[in-house]
Amino acid sequence: GTRPAEDTYQKDAAEATEEDKTNLDRAQRIVNNDLENIPYTMVLAWGSIYCIGTVGASADSNALAHIVFYTIFVVCRFAHSIVYIKGLSTARSIVWLFGVICSFGIAINGAIASFK
Repeated sequence: GTRPAEDTYQKDAAEATEEDKTNLDRAQRIVNNDLENIPYTMVLAWGSIYCIGTVGASADSNALAHIVFYTIFVVCRFAHSIVYIKGLSTARSIVWLFGVICSFGIAINGAIASFK
C-alpha cells in the first residue's frame, strides 16, 4: 500500500525481504483473528453484565464469576497474540480454546443470573 509522507523512512513493498512479508502476513492474521473473536465476546460480556445488573445484590457470585471469566479471556487474547507471533501452533490452539471456553462461561453466567 501507500504510506503517508511521514512514514517514508519505512521500507516499501519492493524493498521488503521475504521474512518481512511473512511477518506482515502473520501480523495481519493476528488482527483478523482478534476481529473474529473479540467482538462476539464483548457482546456476550455486555449482555451478561446487563443480566447480572438487573438482578442486583443477589448476583454477587455471578459478578465475581464474570470478572474472573473476562479477565482470563483478556489474558488469553494477549497470550494468543504472543504465541501467534512466536509461531507456536499447539500453544496458540490451547490458549485460543481457553479463551473460547471463557466466552461460553460469560454467556452461561449471564443466563444463570437472568433466572435468579
